[in-house]
Amino acid sequence: MNHDEIVDEIFALYKSLNFAPPDGKFTILASFYLLNNATGALKIISIGTGTKCLPTARLPASGEALHDSHAEVLARRGALRWFMEEIKRVSVSQLASDWICPCGHKFTLVEGAELHMYISTVPCGDASTRFLATFQDAAMASLKDSSVYPALSPSQASRGRDNYALFGVLRTKPGRADSPPTQSMSCSDKIASWSVLGIQGALGSRFIKPIYVASITIGEVSEVLRDTVLKDCRRALYGRLEGIDGLPEGFSYHSPEIRFTDRVFIHSRDSLPIASGSCHDSLCSLADANCVPEVLINGYRRGVSPKHRLRDKSLPVLSQLSLFKLYNELSCAISMQTYHAAKQCQTEYQEAKQRLVGPGGPFCGWVKTNSNVQNFMG
Repeated sequence: MNHDEIVDEIFALYKSLNFAPPDGKFTILASFYLLNNATGALKIISIGTGTKCLPTARLPASGEALHDSHAEVLARRGALRWFMEEIKRVSVSQLASDWICPCGHKFTLVEGAELHMYISTVPCGDASTRFLATFQDAAMASLKDSSVYPALSPSQASRGRDNYALFGVLRTKPGRADSPPTQSMSCSDKIASWSVLGIQGALGSRFIKPIYVASITIGEVSEVLRDTVLKDCRRALYGRLEGIDGLPEGFSYHSPEIRFTDRVFIHSRDSLPIASGSCHDSLCSLADANCVPEVLINGYRRGVSPKHRLRDKSLPVLSQLSLFKLYNELSCAISMQTYHAAKQCQTEYQEAKQRLVGPGGPFCGWVKTNSNVQNFMG
């Protein structure tokens, strides 16, 4: 099965979820899938759509809402939850998984299995700067060319598309200058970090060895732009971290293959005659889940009243609080730790992260989430 055929499978699964943006609104789709090169087996483990994130002033104090609802981030969190739930299924049933196996005190992918990613358009941030510039009208391009911004220190992240002529710099979301500031890094930056840290994050590192993305398939890029976008994606999604050293055992630099597809996502900007803006709702779905796919707005499950947001049945399954509850369940112990403390306990992961975002690291300008919104219990 080639990558276009796999994209067709992702589209078919998305269509079966019966989600559609309002008329005239577009969204972005991302998915993670597992492929076994020995058997040819395919498993789509997560799907996410979305283009929004919460401003700093609205971050939840108890981990009950998603900070970042961009498609790539939701798909990654969905993949993390799938791996954690698969470990739980193996532990409870004592049956072997087709995709993960024990390796020492943790799990790893079975021999021949690889993790892959699909995104319906070029990720926001460094990878898409020149891609987006091709769609600007002359007046906007002239305005941005004439804009004067403060000199950007290597230890600083650029706000959205400020300094848009600079390549290789960290950027925060969103791209619009008139939007409230956030603590969410661009998808280009986050995907690049996974090329060193893996997609399993700090919590997942308690149970599974680093999992790296083998390939990224990207849509909405015309043939005439592919050479430019390929160069930008190679730089933005992994190349700027080449040469990172001092990583702990088990962590290493990876360079996923970048591929393009002609398949057009049904709810992409390209598919609309006239797009009036991006959809405010997000969708998240993961394989083998007991819960139905969730629609989110402003990081919360749609339709849940504010007074019920901390109820277990009202929490988004990909929220920090939900994932922390699953982490505590897998740990088989009554935890008296906060979410922040539990992440800090994963010493090898934190050591690798420090090499990436700490002083002197290639991503030392990474904007860190305030710990006061991570000091909740599970």
